[in-house]
Amino acid sequence: MVQVDLPGAFAAGQIFAFLSRGYLKKEKHLFMHRLMGPMAAYFALLFAPAGLFLLICWPAWECMYQWEWVEKPAGNPSVSFFYVGFYMAMVVIGCASYMLAHWLHRQGKDRTVKRLCIAGVMVTLLPFFLRPFTWYYVGTYARYHAFPRQTATFGTPSFFFSWLGAIGYFIIASVFFGLWLKRKSKVMEV
Repeated sequence: MVQVDLPGAFAAGQIFAFLSRGYLKKEKHLFMHRLMGPMAAYFALLFAPAGLFLLICWPAWECMYQWEWVEKPAGNPSVSFFYVGFYMAMVVIGCASYMLAHWLHRQGKDRTVKRLCIAGVMVTLLPFFLRPFTWYYVGTYARYHAFPRQTATFGTPSFFFSWLGAIGYFIIASVFFGLWLKRKSKVMEV
C-alpha cells in the first residue's frame, strides 16, 4: 500500500544500514562506496517492484481506497506519472535512508539509527491501525464505497495468491539481501 511502502522504504534503509554498521562506521564516502550500488539495486529490483505490481493490479486497494483517480491511468499522464513517481520514491527514500543512517553511524549516533529503525517500522504499520480492515476488502474505489460494500475479500484466490507471490518475493528477497549484506559488510570491515 502506498501509505505503507514509502515509510517501509525508509525503515528498510535504516535496518540495512544497521546490519552493515561495522563497515559503514569506517567508510568515509556516503554515496560512492561499495555497498551503495547493491543497496540501490535492492530498492530498484527487489523492493519497489512488489509495491508497483500491487499498485498496477489493484490501484484502489494499494491506496487504501483514498483516491478514485489512481484507477484510470490509461490516457491520463498525471496518473501514469504517479505510478512512475511512486516507484522512484521508494528507491530514492530507501537509498536516502541508508545514507542518513550511514552518516549517523559515522557521527557515532548508533542509538539514533536504532530508534529510526523502530520508528520506521511503526510508521510503516500505522496505516493499518488508522484504517483497520481496509486491507481486507479488495475491489475498486466505487465498490468499496458502495453501501453495502460490493468488494471481494482478502482471501479471494485471484487476489490472495497474487498478493502472496508479491509479498513472498519481497520477504524472501529482503531476508536473503539482509543476510548477504551482513556477511559482505563483515568481510569488508577488515
